[in-house]
Amino acid sequence: MATTQVLRMVFLNEANKQINLSVNNPKDAITAAEVQAVMDSIIAKNIFASTGGDLVSKVSARIIDTTTNELFSV
Repeated sequence: MATTQVLRMVFLNEANKQINLSVNNPKDAITAAEVQAVMDSIIAKNIFASTGGDLVSKVSARIIDTTTNELFSV
């Protein structure tokens, strides 16, 4: 059994469409304040492009835990 985590950050772009950015295996004990600061920096520095224009606001952030149970392997 393997467990993985993904930090999923959701933004709105200029076209008012949601854009997801994911980070695999975020550090343990990451805080909401740290994630918000990173999201603010991403928006301010305009480092990601989307087809609907620049990222303009934060929507949400969550850590998703996934457990994989391998049944068999060849």
